[in-house]
Amino acid sequence: MLRKVSCQDSGYDCKFVVQSENVDELVEMVQMHAEGTHDMQVSEAEVRSLAVDA
Repeated sequence: MLRKVSCQDSGYDCKFVVQSENVDELVEMVQMHAEGTHDMQVSEAEVRSLAVDA
């Protein structure tokens, strides 16, 4: 199932969106973006809770 995470859906003024059928890949991409762009750490559980059907 295709899942997505969007910074805007999470309340940030950022156009980052990632979609993947692989949740582990989704988690990795969101964590890399959060750390590199927003200088914040996001847990796997947090990413999974933010993911919605795409």
